Order: sequence, then C-alpha cells, then structure tokens
Amino acid sequence: MVTAAMIAQHFEATIKDHPKMKLREIQRRSASEMYVNVTFDCCYKVKKIVNEKTVGNYKEEFGLLWDYAYELRSKMPGSTIKMVVQRVIVDSLPYFKRPLIGLDDCILKGPFKSEFLTIVGRDTNNQMFPITWTVVEVECTDS
Repeated sequence: MVTAAMIAQHFEATIKDHPKMKLREIQRRSASEMYVNVTFDCCYKVKKIVNEKTVGNYKEEFGLLWDYAYELRSKMPGSTIKMVVQRVIVDSLPYFKRPLIGLDDCILKGPFKSEFLTIVGRDTNNQMFPITWTVVEVECTDS
C-alpha cells in the first residue's frame, strides 16, 4: 500500500521546485510515474508533508545565522555585524526587514568596456526609483 509519506518522498524535489503545483498535477504524476491512483485528500497530505519539511529547514537555517555571525566576528575582529529580526510571536518564523536601497551593476561590452553601477530605492508603494548611477572603467578603488 502506498502512503502519502511515500509519495511525498518521491515528489519532494518536484514540489519544492514548483510550490504552486496543483493537486490534480500531483494526482496525474502519481498515476503516470508510480502507477497508483490517489485521491485529492492524499495529494493534499503529500503537499502538506513537503511544505512542513521545507519550513523546518528554514527554522534550522535561521538557527545557524547566529553561529555564522559569531564565526565572522571571531575570524574578522573589528568588523561590525548587525542582524535585525522581527517576530510576530515568539515561536513564529523570523521576518527580515527588506532593504530599501539596493546596488546593482551591469558589465558593458563593445568598444567601451566598462561597468554601469546603479543605486535604486523602493518607496512605500513597492515601486523602484533610481537614486544615482555611474559608469566606471572597472571594479576598483581608483574610480
């Protein structure tokens, strides 16, 4: 007898890659790949099992952030490391504030080889706007 846990194990990577996969798609793939007919309830359980494993991984990875910060402090004395974390409740997953300013670069090819650097910000409507831009020769401290 095939259980939801066995199907979840079989399709774990697929569902992680496609988290919005429909239950009908899981049902169809179970029939074609595993040669079993499953109900929508079973497909729902499969998806729930995979999502719970994924959330568990996020909790484990978040727990390692403090270890990473400690390791950076010990390997690079004098450096400043700040982490800001907000939680809705004590047991909830961490909520990281999104950055309001971002730096991006683009390598320009052709006869004028250089790099195009931009700094963009986000406003309250989640719209991006350019703050400044520049064209530099190469990535170095002189330019």
